[in-house]
Amino acid sequence: MARYLESQLDFIFFFYGLAFMLLGVLCLAFARRLDDDHRPLIRLTGLFGCVHGASEWLDMIALIAGDASEFLLARAVLMTASFVLLAEAGRQGLQSRGVPVPGPWILVPILLAIVAVGVFDGLLSAKAAARYLLAAPGAIAVGFALFPLRDNHPETGRWLMITVAAGFIGYGVAAGLIVAPAPFWPADVINQDGFQRLTGVPVQLVRGLIAVMLAALAWAAWGRRVMQTLAYPGYSRHLKRQFVGVVTTLLTILLLGWALTNYLGEIHRQDVETEAAGDAALLISGLERETAIADALVKAFAQSPPVQRLLGGARGESPDAVRALLQLDAGAVHTVRSFIVDRSGAIVLAADASEQSWLGQPNLQEVHWFQQALAGRAVREFRVDPPERIRAYLTAYPIRSAEGSIVGVAVLESSLESLATVMGRYDQAFFVVDGRGVVIITNQRDELLRTLWPRPDLPRQLLSEQLGEPPRQPMLAHEVFGSGWMDFGGRRSYVLRAPIAETSASLVLAVPVKGIFASRLLGIVITLQVAIAALFYFFGLDSGVRDRLQRQLHEELQFRSQELARQAATDALTGLFNRMTFNERLDEELARSERSGRPFSLVLFDIDHFKEVNDIYGHPMGDQVLIRLSQTVAASVRRADLLVRWGGEEFALLLADTDAQAAYETANKLRLLVAHTLFEQVGTVTASFGVAQVLPGDNAETLVARADNALYRAKLNGRNRAELSLPVVDPLELSPTA
Repeated sequence: MARYLESQLDFIFFFYGLAFMLLGVLCLAFARRLDDDHRPLIRLTGLFGCVHGASEWLDMIALIAGDASEFLLARAVLMTASFVLLAEAGRQGLQSRGVPVPGPWILVPILLAIVAVGVFDGLLSAKAAARYLLAAPGAIAVGFALFPLRDNHPETGRWLMITVAAGFIGYGVAAGLIVAPAPFWPADVINQDGFQRLTGVPVQLVRGLIAVMLAALAWAAWGRRVMQTLAYPGYSRHLKRQFVGVVTTLLTILLLGWALTNYLGEIHRQDVETEAAGDAALLISGLERETAIADALVKAFAQSPPVQRLLGGARGESPDAVRALLQLDAGAVHTVRSFIVDRSGAIVLAADASEQSWLGQPNLQEVHWFQQALAGRAVREFRVDPPERIRAYLTAYPIRSAEGSIVGVAVLESSLESLATVMGRYDQAFFVVDGRGVVIITNQRDELLRTLWPRPDLPRQLLSEQLGEPPRQPMLAHEVFGSGWMDFGGRRSYVLRAPIAETSASLVLAVPVKGIFASRLLGIVITLQVAIAALFYFFGLDSGVRDRLQRQLHEELQFRSQELARQAATDALTGLFNRMTFNERLDEELARSERSGRPFSLVLFDIDHFKEVNDIYGHPMGDQVLIRLSQTVAASVRRADLLVRWGGEEFALLLADTDAQAAYETANKLRLLVAHTLFEQVGTVTASFGVAQVLPGDNAETLVARADNALYRAKLNGRNRAELSLPVVDPLELSPTA
């Protein structure tokens, strides 16, 4: 599981960064709606989320495209900057809660300490220090600062804030205390490698899951804040559905994106493994083709009768003839040395007389390849001469007497330098290693004679002394058998080890995962594009729904306002305008008449003996009479006229552009209409009318008084009649003229 999750680090970095960017955007949006002491805390947390998300994506790019010292420095600076924002958010959050904390100046010595660690101990140590000094205290401080906000929310929001606070504290532990290994305490004890060995899970996955949780909870908290602001049930339902829809959609996109990324990576993985197997077979065939000639020569030489007779003790066999034959074979290949060894291990004949004391060992009885040859086996061995660093291929074959007993060994050692030069042109990293794991041939010049894997049975110091090389850390953590994906020289690679037939040597190919991550990057980019499109869709949908609901809310408020205005201006029983509206309209008519000189009239009328109707038939039936009379009269007047309920059973009618005579005629028509209208259960009723035309100098009170007087006279004169207000005559008009 740990190896599998480690191979998914690129996708882990992707959703880790995406989650923090979403958290940042949500916090910034949330901060815009706040106007209290918590706004700096939320805004700085949002900035941290955006910057830190970008930092995690840079880590993903480094994993995919490879790292460099300049890029590592840029990533360290960006990561530290994000943690500075987080620490400042925590500081301001605690300060807003009344906790005594240092001012922002405290960040200066912390940053200087981080820079000093980086200068003296490297960037990796500086990054660990930044996590210890900024990320851990900052995240924990933000958590404690958010915890009291639970009291500002209802029950559900309270638990949301508690969980968010706990999430930040957990992130402070995962990101601030579990750091990359560094050569100081506690980073050399409590670190990412130890966490992965203990749990089988990369700590980056834990951080990413915490980031996803924080983003989801921040969105939920933001949604509840919006619901409280709008207080509209329809929008609350929409936000709940949208939250579930977005979370479900993003999880689906991430899962499908992860599957696509794995699929694309698996295609490249299979291609790499197939290509590596083919390359290994090609390289090994080149080696075996080069060494097959030497094998054939030494075998033919060992089986030649002159050699067998010489070692068998036959008289008359000339050593010079055998040496000439040996020299002939040696000349067919790039021979380093060639010789014959008897059973005692002594070199009895060599193509060059100086080789009689080869390596200062006149007796080779204890040499392992000699012992194998005496046992009757052909020996094939790749080796390096440490003093001269000459790479050679040694092949030995047992020499048998005429009776079939082994009497000696024929040895031919050919140079591999020309072959190594040709093979060095291969573009993929390869290593030909001997049985000890020591590199003999490679196209990585600096790795020659390096040990690929540890040898517990052969200490590195002893091995380096034998090879004449300073001790170096092995490139693999353990000996590799077959193939697998593992760390090779600090880089994740596909490592294939193929044996070279009939030798203890083998070929090791190392293919970095850079190409695989590049293939997986296509899946990540597609996932990001789909996720962004989904977010734009949902946020666009939210904007449309919010606009529509706000428009509905505005229309409802407008309708309610109009309804309230209508209720304030109309009579609740009859639906006619009430006296307040009448007073406003009367003032308008008076002003207009004064400006234009155009007449208008006022008619006041009420139902005769209406008290008897209420007493006999009851008030509900009296109300029905008022309603029916209002509807009947309203249907008979002009649109420009204003019919209002004056109060009780009294009504008023403003007749625009109407003089007294025309108003009087209208009143009589209405009187007859009322008298001939049948009312349920009551039968018929009559009404009395008083008519008054506006006169120069009239105001609302005088006009109403004159109409009311006319109505009073209609009552006195027998009811069911209309009376016209008599004009007021000035006494001066009655005096004789001069």
